Amino acid sequence: MTRRFGWTTWLGWLGVALFVAIYAVELLPHHGRPVTLKWIHDHLGQGGLIALNILIVLAFLALLPYRRPTKGVWKGKGTFVAFVIALMTEMFGWPLLLFLVSPLFDVPNIARPFFDAVGHWPARAGTTMSFVGLALVAGGWHQIHRAEDLVTTGLYRFVRHPQYTGLLLFTLGWILHWPSVVTLALWPLLVAAYFWLAKQEEKMARDEFGAEWDEYAARTKRFVPGVV
Repeated sequence: MTRRFGWTTWLGWLGVALFVAIYAVELLPHHGRPVTLKWIHDHLGQGGLIALNILIVLAFLALLPYRRPTKGVWKGKGTFVAFVIALMTEMFGWPLLLFLVSPLFDVPNIARPFFDAVGHWPARAGTTMSFVGLALVAGGWHQIHRAEDLVTTGLYRFVRHPQYTGLLLFTLGWILHWPSVVTLALWPLLVAAYFWLAKQEEKMARDEFGAEWDEYAARTKRFVPGVV
């Protein structure tokens, strides 16, 4: 049976395409701000740059279908939304959170001293990691979208939740790209949220597929092959 793409799916793929188009230049030798980010900043301003990046990354959520709706789906997505907003506002020099709390607290910006100390290779490594994570999200979506039964091949042969692995790799890569106090604090919460969400989905999969799921889960790790 052929399934038609809804508008949210097209939105998700548009987000992927824009992200690649904007950030692939990070992997090439360059000085200063990459040309794509400079063009966006010159035409949309700093606020527009931040808003565009938040919308692009949030669009990826459209490519995260779940086996069954769970009470934790939007809870997990809400954690990701908070992570993206904090990350993008600090990354592009307009830390919204710092703006709101600056009269009360002094939260240090750690990215610039970090790059001054170690150079910019972590940013390139982080961008590469984010692209790998994005590929896992897209690849997992492709398999799930076509599936009628329990998926145990392709990416799902190696881990039970490749899309969640991809999402965590994506966000970890962006911490390397531009570390901030807020995102460093939020990332462990994001990991915990998706561990919990994965367990809820697995309970439902066990109820639906029974022994087939038990055999699959016994031989396949949840997020990292051979580890966890």
